Amino acid sequence: MTTEKKEPMFELRGITKSYPGVVALDAVDFVVSPNEIIGLVGENGAGKSTLMKILIGLVQPDAGTLTLRGRSVTLKDPADAMRYGIGMVFQDGSLVPNLSIMENLFLCHEIGFRKFGFLSRRAMRETARGMLERVMVSEDQDTRIAEVTPAVRQMVEIARLLWLSRLYGQANPILILDEPTTVLTEGERDTLFAILQSIKKEASIILISHRLQEVVENSDRIVILKDGRNVTEMPASGAQITDIEQQMVGHAFTADRYLEDEQIVPDDEEKVLEVQGLAKRGAFEPISFFVRKGEIVSLVGLVGSGKEEVCRCVNGLAKADAGTVILGGKKLTPGSPSDAVASGQGHIPIDRRSEGLALGMTVAENVNLLVLARLRSGLLVSPARERNNATQWIEECRIKTPSAGTLCANLSGGNQQKTVIAKWLSSQVKLLVLDHPTRGVDVGAKDDIYRLVRKLARQGIGMLVMCDTLEEDLGLGNRMLVMKDGRLVGELDCPPKRKPSPKDVIGLIV
Repeated sequence: MTTEKKEPMFELRGITKSYPGVVALDAVDFVVSPNEIIGLVGENGAGKSTLMKILIGLVQPDAGTLTLRGRSVTLKDPADAMRYGIGMVFQDGSLVPNLSIMENLFLCHEIGFRKFGFLSRRAMRETARGMLERVMVSEDQDTRIAEVTPAVRQMVEIARLLWLSRLYGQANPILILDEPTTVLTEGERDTLFAILQSIKKEASIILISHRLQEVVENSDRIVILKDGRNVTEMPASGAQITDIEQQMVGHAFTADRYLEDEQIVPDDEEKVLEVQGLAKRGAFEPISFFVRKGEIVSLVGLVGSGKEEVCRCVNGLAKADAGTVILGGKKLTPGSPSDAVASGQGHIPIDRRSEGLALGMTVAENVNLLVLARLRSGLLVSPARERNNATQWIEECRIKTPSAGTLCANLSGGNQQKTVIAKWLSSQVKLLVLDHPTRGVDVGAKDDIYRLVRKLARQGIGMLVMCDTLEEDLGLGNRMLVMKDGRLVGELDCPPKRKPSPKDVIGLIV
């Protein structure tokens, strides 16, 4: 990685953007130089997404100037930005699942492959072969995008952006990657960054990630935003993660990130969840375990170990072939999420946007969604009770929102996640299944989520958790259930201050 000073290629100066009740960007400066990787970091709501939307023409600034390759530009829309060589790979992706890899590569630009009025698939294949080799994709070009891994989808999107910039004759395109490693394995992450270092020879890359270690290790320069303003900029070489975290949130963090001092010792006799002989063909063999009142049990294993499917069967989203799930002494109906919820089980899904929230409803409406019966006054729901309940949990969960009436679709990822948690806190559940609760949120929001998880435990709520990292599993759990190849291969106690070592867990997983 290089730290040498280069002439700017793209300059955004004094960029300001406001929405009703909030200033998203306040006179922000952002500079892109040729052939560099810029790490753009900040809390959820810091302004990163808005700045990138302006950079790709999806949003127009209220004030400020954009200078690209020495001349002032106005980016009218993403297609216009692409003509200037600027493109973005979004966190949720933008490929068409039922089209092939090759069809997605050239979608809407097939006209360049027409000969005598007919589409030359041979010419498309030859071009696609070179572009896919560039990003180390070896899958058959005719494979549907729905059938490939998230890592391959990401590489196809990068290849598409590189090809489009070449099509428009733009040297040194600007590629924006939004949380590119969220759903990748460790090996896939290593491959991605090796490819990015190679691509950097012909492009500039803006890397947005909450994984600060990978930002430090793979960027040339780091830009930090907070509350819609520039905080600082630093070379990645020699940067300290603790310093970056402090700049992002405005204060230092304590050493006890997971609030282990607040970990309670659960009552051995009171079990909120009992799983007996649960099994699903092709996913996991018979498994039995329990979760006590106020206990945090972490389910650990590699992708494909069966842990995800176990949780889906516990919360009724999938139907097991054998075994029983007992919640609060009641046997649950297999494959019935409504029975699980009615019996006192909550679920924080990995995909909060499509499964955890009603994005077209307000923050208050989402928080109150499960407790409307409790908020009635007579036959009707009381507006005052709705308002008071929502306000209580918005404050308790530290949800950053202009108002309780703000649509959830307009919140940052971390605040959307905290809204999901607030909804279940309000509903007074017995058991909460948390599927990667901190995925895609910043370091400040993570600390708020850790605090809320401990609060739930103190209230006596049992929790079954799948975390993003082994560090989180070790830090949060009272016990760890370790799965491998569809089997429960180990159970480890994790008392405060006497945690198992990561090597103990890894030895079981692999």
